[in-house]
Amino acid sequence: MHFGLFCLMTQRQKDKRPADIYRETVEQVRTAEQGGFEIAWFAEHHFSNYCLCPSPMTMTTYMAGKTSTIKLGPAVIVAPLYEPIRLMEDINVADQLSGGRVVLGFGTGYQEYEFHKFGRDLKQSRSALFEVLDFLEACVTQEPVAFRSERINLPDTYFSVRMLQKRPSVYLAGMATDVEAQRRSVERGYTPFFTTGWNAIEAVQKIRSDVEKSYASAGGDPERMPFAIQRYVFVTDSREDALKAADGARYVRRIAQAMRNKYGELEGAFLKETPAADEPELDEIAKRLPIGDPDTVAERLARDIEALNPSHISLFMAIPGLSQAQILISMERFASEVIPRLERRFGDLRSIGHKPTSATSVSTAGRS
Repeated sequence: MHFGLFCLMTQRQKDKRPADIYRETVEQVRTAEQGGFEIAWFAEHHFSNYCLCPSPMTMTTYMAGKTSTIKLGPAVIVAPLYEPIRLMEDINVADQLSGGRVVLGFGTGYQEYEFHKFGRDLKQSRSALFEVLDFLEACVTQEPVAFRSERINLPDTYFSVRMLQKRPSVYLAGMATDVEAQRRSVERGYTPFFTTGWNAIEAVQKIRSDVEKSYASAGGDPERMPFAIQRYVFVTDSREDALKAADGARYVRRIAQAMRNKYGELEGAFLKETPAADEPELDEIAKRLPIGDPDTVAERLARDIEALNPSHISLFMAIPGLSQAQILISMERFASEVIPRLERRFGDLRSIGHKPTSATSVSTAGRS
């Protein structure tokens, strides 16, 4: 098991410039690298303050020159919104410039508002994602690359720039009950990846159980299944600041749910904050999340580790409403105080969870 840093880059304050959010993100990623985090993830969303990163591959490429050891990647590429051949070229360039440090997260997307702006049909997102994943497989296993599908028609082509690494690590977001999605995870060594929001551990265990069933139906061994989750984390000795972090987590959930369920109201690019259905009280959110002093954060993450056996935990630490100074101090304390507590409890954290298996079969889907 290893830790990552998730960068959503939310603009909660209207007077905060995008350039300042990008600058702070660079500082956060560098702090994560110094703290020994495995991966820095960059989100993708469009046309609202929910996320000021419409191009996670641009962020990945830029951060390649600002870092030296931490892996970098999108969480996630909203695959249906891309021209796949150009996307693959962008991935290749980022991997070359980073020295082979690119990891890839893929998903269908879920915000219809975004899809309409691109002239795409959200109902076609699943099939579009599968095409992009199959095309990626062709690109890493073939030379020259030839691929034909409903949306892609590439004759034998030699890419002048290919990935430096032979096969990137791929994380597949959501789709817990989708057997066809999990078949790709089984056959190609993808890691199922899930956000947890403010959910109690029982709800996350249900997600794991669902994906295990799909994984098994796809021919995989659920006992050996890699599993990645995302958690809000904030290290503080202040009760007041802990509640601020919980409020920030609530804010993100509120505006995300508003877009997912199509009741979001926008003032320009700013989403109106509306309470989500069945949301718990702020104190309850704070109790569920790894928020608090180092002992509290370590204990709550240990609970997750024991219940879920994750191979990766992506930490959402730049929570809206907290200052940059608070976020950086929290990250430093996580590395210096929380990780050692977890290591005393579990030993080598790398022994937790399961690594993705190598691709057991090479897909020929799309071969012309």
